[in-house]
Amino acid sequence: MRTFIKCAAGALFFCAAFASAPTLATATAPQPERIEKTEVVGTAFRLTFSSGKVLQGKELVGATLSLRLSGDAVAHRVRVDDIVTDSRDPDGEVLLHKVTVVDGPTPVELCDPDPDGNRWMFPLKGQWNSEGKMISQSGFTLTCSAGAQGKCVRFGYKPWKTLSDGTDLAEYHRACVNMVRADYCGDHATTRTGMKIDIYDDRGIEQEAESSGRDDLSFEAAWSATGAVCVAHTRVPEKMTLEDLQNSCPRLANRLGPAPCTAENAKAGLFGKALIFNRSR
Repeated sequence: MRTFIKCAAGALFFCAAFASAPTLATATAPQPERIEKTEVVGTAFRLTFSSGKVLQGKELVGATLSLRLSGDAVAHRVRVDDIVTDSRDPDGEVLLHKVTVVDGPTPVELCDPDPDGNRWMFPLKGQWNSEGKMISQSGFTLTCSAGAQGKCVRFGYKPWKTLSDGTDLAEYHRACVNMVRADYCGDHATTRTGMKIDIYDDRGIEQEAESSGRDDLSFEAAWSATGAVCVAHTRVPEKMTLEDLQNSCPRLANRLGPAPCTAENAKAGLFGKALIFNRSR
């Protein structure tokens, strides 16, 4: 189990695509070459060049790429300063990138700080909108470790991965994004920066805190890929009360409050299949 302090759901992330003629210059490739193909494998870039050369993963440290960031009409020069294996990932699959935009008068790191104060970024296949919903399987997104998509990958919900029994972790990733954002109905976030949350799931990827029952956290909600399946209490009553939720999300009728929405009922499937559970104040 890991207990994390969550940042606001609006943490910075960028959808991106390579510009029409991106180039790469590194110590191993003194002359710029055209990138013919860009792929994202897990959290790593894989670039195929006009010469047939392939660079991927940590081989891209020091590269300067031309990227078109979401909302920008022109491409930017972006330097990959460092790539490290995420120490929180027991499988060593997640690569964290330190990236700086270098085409302005002053270099600017691409991401806001995460709860640890780091500004990590990594690519994910597909594109998400500002509400945390995947809108396309094509292209890729540069997601920051401060954002919901990035956090959920680091929790172990890797959207590119299928477990040996056929379990698609993309569903868990979507459920986790809803949970991080306190997006009960799957339509908008209601969380606040600095909320303490205990996360666990039906696969044991994240496990309930050993302090459960002795700390100040109580069961909040159970989650699916489309939002909450039941809600015992809202995370930030100033932003969303159970009464507000009753009015704005009819599908949660009779699933609100601590009496019907217990961890036991949710785990038993009383409200349908729940993937992820959480506790909060």
